[in-house]
Amino acid sequence: MTHDFRQVERQRGRAVALAGVLMTALCAALVLLGGAGGGAGADLARSWPTYVGLAGLVLLFALSMQRQHARLAALEAELRAAAVREATLGARFSELSFLFDISTQVQLRLDLQGMLDLAVQRLLACLEAHQSSIMLLDEASGLLEVRAVAGADAGLVAGAVVRPGEGIAGHVFATGEPLALTPEVMRRRFPAETKRGRQIGSGVCVPMRFRDQAIGVVSVTRAGGEPFGDLHVRMLAAFADHFAATVVKTRHHREVLERVRRAA
Repeated sequence: MTHDFRQVERQRGRAVALAGVLMTALCAALVLLGGAGGGAGADLARSWPTYVGLAGLVLLFALSMQRQHARLAALEAELRAAAVREATLGARFSELSFLFDISTQVQLRLDLQGMLDLAVQRLLACLEAHQSSIMLLDEASGLLEVRAVAGADAGLVAGAVVRPGEGIAGHVFATGEPLALTPEVMRRRFPAETKRGRQIGSGVCVPMRFRDQAIGVVSVTRAGGEPFGDLHVRMLAAFADHFAATVVKTRHHREVLERVRRAA
């Protein structure tokens, strides 16, 4: 991002330098014409088309510089807005990760299902998504099961199961490959996953891994608007791994408590 700002500044500097050179050349031309005319009225009458032409060139140059300046200003504003979005997104994910760190450190005042439900709700806000879901591997059945979902069409997704390797979530779980989804990617790689009446403008699906072992999948989708980018993929992948550790710790904590109860 800093590199982009420097490019804009260099372009602005070159434009200003060019403006100075051309204005100097035009002024010199006017001085030479004025000196050659000797002040005679006849000479002025003969030279007025040249003066008008030079004035027109100056006007065109000024308009061109104004357009160039406006274009650079718009580009700079766009870069600054992108930098703000990136910083805001990073802050939201830091806040979300901190939340689940704290929940673990205070002996997990939330149960596992409560943590999953809270995570999908917060992901909606963090990523301005229309739907978010978390699937976890059921070790007994060997299937991935949607354990929490929030947002649009949540009822259609809740409780769904897939085998590892099948569909988008199964592919991400089996390969460990985060995916940025677009309509083109869906049609090319997952045509069977395109559901009638359900439009996905963009999406991100990332694996949840603990010590290089996949335990689930996190997915977010948008029906429209600005598509997800590489930054969203990287941040969601980092969060998914972080949250996977919290899920594993929560399960371990519950198992320890259960053993204590049985031994009591």
